[in-house]
Amino acid sequence: MKMKISEMFEQAGIDTDAIPYEEDQTVDKEIIRRLVMRKIGNPSAITSDSFAGSKKISVKIALVAAAVAATMMSAYAVNAATGGKLYGAILLNKENRHIAERPNYASMQEVSKGEVSESPSGKPVLTSSIIQASQLRTLNAGSVTNIAVSEKAGKITIPELFTNNGDLVIFTKADGSGWRLNKGEQLSIGFRLDLQTRKKYSDPTGEWMEIGYIRNGELVKGFAKKEKEFSYKITADEPGDYYFYAENYSAGYIIVSSGTIE
Repeated sequence: MKMKISEMFEQAGIDTDAIPYEEDQTVDKEIIRRLVMRKIGNPSAITSDSFAGSKKISVKIALVAAAVAATMMSAYAVNAATGGKLYGAILLNKENRHIAERPNYASMQEVSKGEVSESPSGKPVLTSSIIQASQLRTLNAGSVTNIAVSEKAGKITIPELFTNNGDLVIFTKADGSGWRLNKGEQLSIGFRLDLQTRKKYSDPTGEWMEIGYIRNGELVKGFAKKEKEFSYKITADEPGDYYFYAENYSAGYIIVSSGTIE
């Protein structure tokens, strides 16, 4: 039986709107645990009309709701550190770099009544301003994120990235556009993985990624393999706008430390 997160709280008699909370930037696990338990036990969070026709709350549903609340608090802490994202690739910086050292977390998305978060097949609904909508529905990626490169003194540099399993990254110019190529012109990409930051969880021999490009809205797969460093060169077979993409094919997080496009 499938049940929305909001329905779990409703059946448990918990009004989430009545629960006051404050963001804990320290993200201390013990503090979060105590905070969640206190909120679950907060009398003001129990609505009187939730008990119509029933004299007691289902213990099973209440426990599930408590577990979900704990997971939501954990995801909320990560969300604060990632600038408002619970899923998808992000840029790493001094403020959020600490999350790259932690074990994988389970991201989730709350759904309001009448909304759909997944397609009928159970796959996440992907959106992209670069990949054709018809092709997006056929991809197995968990997310699609545009990442702008930086250009200085004629050198195009890929920033440090943090990706989870299934995250697909599209590299763009600073203004979000691609590279305009004429037929026969070439474009290459190269980047390295950071296997030291997550040494406890990373495979020292490399991680699995798929590399390819997007030509005039059509995603063209290049290859998928396990490496420490990746490089790929394409020759335009028709004029148009081209982008490189990379997808995390591993079982967990991958950090792209640096790279170039030329």
